[in-house]
Amino acid sequence: MNSNTIIVNNIKTWLQDHQKSQQWLAQEMGVSKALVGHMLNESRVIQPQRIVAISKALGVSVNELTTDASMREERMTVELRGTLSNRRSKMELERLKFSIEDYVGLKSDLQ
Repeated sequence: MNSNTIIVNNIKTWLQDHQKSQQWLAQEMGVSKALVGHMLNESRVIQPQRIVAISKALGVSVNELTTDASMREERMTVELRGTLSNRRSKMELERLKFSIEDYVGLKSDLQ
């Protein structure tokens, strides 16, 4: 399950549990109902600034909004095996490491 799907599922669950509508969420965020609809039917990826706005509107942390129950219980790890055989693969690994560091930094800024 990708992160956008997790966020959408968490939003839908919260709205249902609290008997709130997409219209209510749109008003709380100051955006159109159509935009909220596009985000919740996953025709639009939810941008980081929208994630923050949604978490404030729902009164939950960004962490709660962006993780599912299984992710909260376990720490995820990534293990890379093998060797890098050429310059391009080394560059791709460096890009991946940079993206991970950027994500971790963004995540800590949002919490």
